[in-house]
Amino acid sequence: MSGSKAFDYVIVGGGLQGCLLVHALAHHQPKARVLLVERGETLCGNHTWCFHESDVDPAARRWVGELARHRWAGYWVQFPSLLKRIDLPYLCIPSEALREATHEIASEDSDYLIKVRTGVGCRIESATRVTLGGEAIDAQLVVDCRGLPRSATPTAGCGFQTFRGVEFELAADWPATEPTVMDALADQTEGFEFLYELPLRPRRVLLEYTRFSDDSTCDPARAEAAINQRLASSGVETLRRVRTEAGCLPMPYTKEAASGATDRVALAGGYAGGWFHAATGYSVPLAVRFADAVAKVEPASAAAAIESLARSERFQRGFSRFLNRLLFRLVSPGHRWKIFRRFYHVLPSERIARFYAHRFNWADALRIVVGRPPTGLTPRRFASSLLNARPHHATAPSASGAASP
Repeated sequence: MSGSKAFDYVIVGGGLQGCLLVHALAHHQPKARVLLVERGETLCGNHTWCFHESDVDPAARRWVGELARHRWAGYWVQFPSLLKRIDLPYLCIPSEALREATHEIASEDSDYLIKVRTGVGCRIESATRVTLGGEAIDAQLVVDCRGLPRSATPTAGCGFQTFRGVEFELAADWPATEPTVMDALADQTEGFEFLYELPLRPRRVLLEYTRFSDDSTCDPARAEAAINQRLASSGVETLRRVRTEAGCLPMPYTKEAASGATDRVALAGGYAGGWFHAATGYSVPLAVRFADAVAKVEPASAAAAIESLARSERFQRGFSRFLNRLLFRLVSPGHRWKIFRRFYHVLPSERIARFYAHRFNWADALRIVVGRPPTGLTPRRFASSLLNARPHHATAPSASGAASP
């Protein structure tokens, strides 16, 4: 392989972004020669990725829909004085589902020219070359999907969404059949926190504690207490803990914190490239969009396609940072939950759908922020932050592919 272009694409990083790109290439370029490299022993890690069906463009649903293991017609949110069902189809891709689907299209029996290498380190030398186990491998395009190392997670200009979830096998059916995306009835004095409830099957549920805070630490004891309280209120006994997942998602409110990794020498996707919804932490919508944009064009045109995509979303990225600035800089921790209650109270489903899909417009943005502000957010402070969030501050992606809006 050394010195020859043995592959059309080398994808470094076998997480959500890397695997979605593999499936997008299989859909749009079934004859492409693809190598997916993951330094861990398994692909996809231990995660649960959820998204609204409307987050994904209709054309992309033809290949993304095959990866979703669970689908619900809608979901619930619950705050003090507000219980509301959101009539938007909601889907879930567990790690094992994406892992199995990726290995399937890379198997020897597959018609695709896709190979997967796990448990091996890979160094990206340039936009067209990697070193794998001491061997130089050339490609038409190298795509860096390694994610953002914890050591590189921004601490300035950024809030955090920390979470800890446990999946349980149950002795009886779970009382709810649809997800509760936010149950924020707990004490909110120390910051916005809520329980996320995902009934995967009648006798299988994922309960996840989430907190929006100024630091990246998660209190496991607090998370376990919230989860155990929900189990107790359900009246359902558990048979076993299937798995535990935990993580920390950045919620940047400055351009610098949202720029992604700046040391990447190849086209960068996922969190490292800034391809995530800054105000929600949801990664599937923009990861799919990035994968589709790369896979629809020839390798030599991929960087230009990504630059064009980033330019088209400057406003959405800038406004999402503005919302994060309101949340983490202008509103006290004990009042943050009121921003989310107001969001779900005043917005109809179609506006909520556009917001999560990163397709919202100026009218949607105004509806989110115009009205009686949450306690602690004065008009003067609001106006000051708004002026600093104008979309002309956005820039195109850097040469490495990191979105720097």
